[in-house]
Amino acid sequence: MTDESWTSGGADALAEHAPEALTSYAVLVSVRPSGVHDEMLESPAVTAFAAQFRDDAAAIDEPTRARFVAATGTHTSAVLDMVWIADVAPRIRGALDALFGESSGWPGRRRYPVADTSAVVESFLEVVARSDTFHSDRSSDRPDAANAALALSDAMLRAPAAIPASVVEAVHELLTPAEAVDVVLDGARRSAGKIEAALAA
Repeated sequence: MTDESWTSGGADALAEHAPEALTSYAVLVSVRPSGVHDEMLESPAVTAFAAQFRDDAAAIDEPTRARFVAATGTHTSAVLDMVWIADVAPRIRGALDALFGESSGWPGRRRYPVADTSAVVESFLEVVARSDTFHSDRSSDRPDAANAALALSDAMLRAPAAIPASVVEAVHELLTPAEAVDVVLDGARRSAGKIEAALAA
């Protein structure tokens, strides 16, 4: 019989185990940079850059990067923030829904313009860091649990929309729901390194 704590839905699980992170996530997915219109966000240069960012930010080549910078001009940093948000939000949703069941309660409303997207990103990362309670030292005497956490992190990175059933089963068996939420949030926090990697010359 399935433990009911694993069937609440991804958004509800986040609300239960990291409510401040859910609130910050709702803000994160609801902003857009002031002065940046859909034409820029949907331009070929930006979509090509975003596709490579999703697959491997460190492998973005100089021509792709140069076209992105030329297309975004003075808004380069803000658009890069949007590229990261568009990459990390589905990873969080996909991982938590895979673990806790699909949820219709995920925040997502019409985006509103903000002057500083980086402040929104930083605020989210700070909240996630405060929410993190599943540290490696706690799992040092639980190698199976640590391996389950590592497998979840890897699956979240590679294919968040198709996390293998074997990974989900291992997480359910070896981690608590709160620990599983922490693993997902830690993966989201670490993914912010892609922002710097994407613009490295």
